Amino acid sequence: MSSIADHDRTGSKAPGLILIASSAVLISILYFPVLLSLVRQWINDPNYQHGLIIPFVSAFILWKRREKLKNAPDGRHRFAGLLVILFASLLLIAGTAASELFTTRFSFPILIFGTILFIFGDRIARVTAFPVLFLILAIPLPYIIYYKITFPMQIFSARLSTSILKMAGVSIIRKGNILQLPEYTLEVVAACSGLRSLMTMVTIAMIFTVFSGFSRTKNLILVAASIPVAIAANAIRLTITALGAYTIGPEFADGPIHEISGLIVFVAGMLLLLLCARILKWVK
Repeated sequence: MSSIADHDRTGSKAPGLILIASSAVLISILYFPVLLSLVRQWINDPNYQHGLIIPFVSAFILWKRREKLKNAPDGRHRFAGLLVILFASLLLIAGTAASELFTTRFSFPILIFGTILFIFGDRIARVTAFPVLFLILAIPLPYIIYYKITFPMQIFSARLSTSILKMAGVSIIRKGNILQLPEYTLEVVAACSGLRSLMTMVTIAMIFTVFSGFSRTKNLILVAASIPVAIAANAIRLTITALGAYTIGPEFADGPIHEISGLIVFVAGMLLLLLCARILKWVK
């Protein structure tokens, strides 16, 4: 079996195109209910609305790499593609049998990657690996894992914000995830844990690496830096909310700040991420 590049050189595209079209149709039919439920969750769950843009970003990255795809030489290791397809199929079957959404959804990008590896070989699979596996970021975590992560993050965010507020001279007492101010009680609920901003910032950082022009090491550092950036941005939101309630009144925290809190986290996170990128640019 030859690659698209090879078919282009020989003028015989039909076998490759038939195989690609057949695979695309089969995967679409197989995953239609899985993808439909995924899109519904993206629309309805505020924690994962960033998932709506990820397929478009993946498609754009593939388009940016079109010249590499055209010029990729004939690939090898296609048998490994069959093994990956088998693995993804087992995940799909197991997830479906157990009614476990994450496993069935996770199998989708794995199956796409395996199919590419099987049809085109390792050279093209290597070029498409990042945009295909990038789709994993759009898959919501299982709730059992989500809540195991959020509670420690709630406590950490509450502690961090309390420390900042005490340094600012604010009278505050923390009890678990509750911040007690003189005339206001601020509860750091799951939505305020910072996990939502963490997932968004990691996604943005990974998109940024596509266009940064940085070395692989600097890209890895930038993605790693997005984790403390997201935590810091969430702490900034909690601190501003508590400060507003302390200095102006409870109506400040329950009013405009509550309405734009997501925007505060996003802007603060983006500024910190850009600062990290600027520092990396200076470093030789």
